[in-house]
Amino acid sequence: MLPAPAHGIAGTLWLRTLLVGGLLASCPVLGWSWGKLGHATVAEIAATQLTPAATEQVRSLLKNDLDRDQQPSGRTTLAHIASWPDEIREIAPAGTYKGWHTRANPVCSEALGACTDGHCVDQLIIHNAQILQDPAQTPRARNEALKWVVHLVGDLHMPMHSGVYGKDIQVNLEGQPTRPGTTLHQAWDNSLTKLALAGSPVVATPLPEFTSAPAADAPTQWMRETRLLSRQFVYDPLPGFSCGAELHGPVVLDLGYQQQSAPLIREQLGKAGLRLAQLLNAALR
Repeated sequence: MLPAPAHGIAGTLWLRTLLVGGLLASCPVLGWSWGKLGHATVAEIAATQLTPAATEQVRSLLKNDLDRDQQPSGRTTLAHIASWPDEIREIAPAGTYKGWHTRANPVCSEALGACTDGHCVDQLIIHNAQILQDPAQTPRARNEALKWVVHLVGDLHMPMHSGVYGKDIQVNLEGQPTRPGTTLHQAWDNSLTKLALAGSPVVATPLPEFTSAPAADAPTQWMRETRLLSRQFVYDPLPGFSCGAELHGPVVLDLGYQQQSAPLIREQLGKAGLRLAQLLNAALR
């Protein structure tokens, strides 16, 4: 059994909440990781923590941004481009980006999940950060690397993108309309995130650990940390869960489960935004 995280949600002092930019009204939740709302929240937090040099490079890299159809997008902020990897996946042949947004790390083991050809969330963050910081790369390559980094750092902090147990199961949310066939993963991506952000998006105040340049393998370490949270907050509270047991749905996510998920989701979005700023500030000097 993996150890519990060193610091509980209630002991985290660096998060505060604030109304920011009307995100709740302007960003509908879609069927991908965190939804547009969550990814925009991560990007907004990161933008507030960028150095002047990084801010200027982001502005330059987005000057001629293209949408999923390779047409001028008019997008000029990190929040605007944060869901581009999901948008291109929607129109790509089935399976094109399979595994790129996740890594199936088992929550009942310390082993890491497969990462075929480097196509998994932590390794793709590392790869695209290297492209982003290389001035010899073409502006288009660096533009797309920026969009991948912004998106995937958010993905990596979504618990079920970094830690899983068996097959995804169907769930219902107590007191909430639930579409038939909704899975546990979809509930965390969408319904639980929307509930957690009802009222105000998250803004994070960094401690010193969030302002220094990250280690080269930092995304993998962040992923391991998130896997622990997946075990503690996604799976352990499920009725009948234990390592080795087979889960059968539909499972009801009761009000207690939903309430427990909210501070974790808010903390993870805050961490993702701060860590994204770390990466961008290091890459865009």
